Amino acid sequence: MIKFFDAKREKTESLPERKRSIMLRWAFANTIFCFITFTIFTVLIYQLTITTFINAEKGDMLQALDNVEQRLARSENELTEENLFDYLGYGQDYTASKQWRENELETLGSMIGSRKSFYVFDVNEQLIYSTRAYNFPLRKDVGDSSVAIRTFGDYSGYLAERPVFSSKTGELIGYVQAFYDMSYYYSVRTKLLIALIILEIIALFIAQFVGYFMASRYIKPLERLHDAITTRANNLSMDFKPVLIQTGDEIEELATVYNDMMIKLNDYVDQQKRFVSDVSHELRTPLAVLDGHLNLLNRWGKNDPEVLDESLIASIEEVKTMRTMLEEMLALARLESIDFQDEDLICDPTEVSNFLMKNFLLIHPDLKMSVKNDLSPDSLAHIYPNHYEQGLKILIDNAIKYSPKDRQEVNLHLAEDEDYIITTVEDRGYGISEDDLKHVFERFFRADKARNRDIGGTGLGLSIINRLVENYEGEISVTSVLGEGSKFTLKIPKIK
Repeated sequence: MIKFFDAKREKTESLPERKRSIMLRWAFANTIFCFITFTIFTVLIYQLTITTFINAEKGDMLQALDNVEQRLARSENELTEENLFDYLGYGQDYTASKQWRENELETLGSMIGSRKSFYVFDVNEQLIYSTRAYNFPLRKDVGDSSVAIRTFGDYSGYLAERPVFSSKTGELIGYVQAFYDMSYYYSVRTKLLIALIILEIIALFIAQFVGYFMASRYIKPLERLHDAITTRANNLSMDFKPVLIQTGDEIEELATVYNDMMIKLNDYVDQQKRFVSDVSHELRTPLAVLDGHLNLLNRWGKNDPEVLDESLIASIEEVKTMRTMLEEMLALARLESIDFQDEDLICDPTEVSNFLMKNFLLIHPDLKMSVKNDLSPDSLAHIYPNHYEQGLKILIDNAIKYSPKDRQEVNLHLAEDEDYIITTVEDRGYGISEDDLKHVFERFFRADKARNRDIGGTGLGLSIINRLVENYEGEISVTSVLGEGSKFTLKIPKIK
């Protein structure tokens, strides 16, 4: 048993380490989630940006190439350095060997952009015009006008070529070539990629920090709950203090459930302690009486009929007393929990009172009993009918037992206020002294001790009523004048 307890304690004390690992796993999971999300977002942004940029530039280059081709197609003759100005509008003294001039009227460079190069070839594939100092050879499949990536020495980019046919004769008059320098694109792509990677790394650190911070913040209430549970587990005898957590979420609900569970558990433990204590205390006397009579029978009762009868009668009475006591203690124990959501929690006080009056008048023919009903027809009590009947039965039975034979009179009065059904049980019995009034609802307490043996009873009846009223969130009170009688007032919540 000691090893088992030590193992349980070691397991309990290891919970904080698991708690920290949960927090780290939470933060790590948050980081992974942010990393995956940001990576997907980064890739999409990167691809969308680059694709949009390239498609726009490619379309712009092809549009410029179409414009140049349309202009050159106006010529009926083969393209030469001499007749190009008629279609492109640069100075007449311009030649390919002299390079392009700043004062040209409308150069191809201004038509297709600074990062694009434009070239014109004659039918013999000789360069007759260029917008840049460098040039690229024509492809052998120049008939294909598609755009492809080509690398020439230090230059890499999109290259587009197409033959130029005269719109008037339909004959081949030359070739046009356009090249888009991708070095700027590669530079932008690299910078964008580096920027996105740096941002992702920064985002990872931020996500880790924020995740750990948020996890730590959200787990703090769980830490308090964990500490309370650990403290309680290591010291079950200490007084229970509810864990107050106000987070407005499931953790608060968990703390509320824990508090309710511990309150009920404490009640059950206290109930068990009281039950064991009460049984051991109250059964000691009847058991001692039984033991004495059995010993007496064993020694002399076998041959003495008088001793035998006396001992058997006394033993039977003690057995009845113990049985009644156990039944009442068990009834008290069964009243510890009430389900207020139960649909059967409806009682008609008028019906129960009339039923009890008939039964008691049948059992006690000399009893004077009346029921005064001031309830409205639809007034109902929020209580199980059998519990209400049990409470009234105890009060009426006490009123009869603690009244002299010539004053056995019980008056029931049913009334109500805004919140309660009020039941009053009044008798003309012996009454209760002022010193005893404050103890009447305690377990096993019996007023007028001189008559206890003659009257009988266990002293548990009023304790049962008191527990019953507490469970139903009602009230019970008593007033009494010694020698004149007592008046018990029972308040049970009303169904509204």
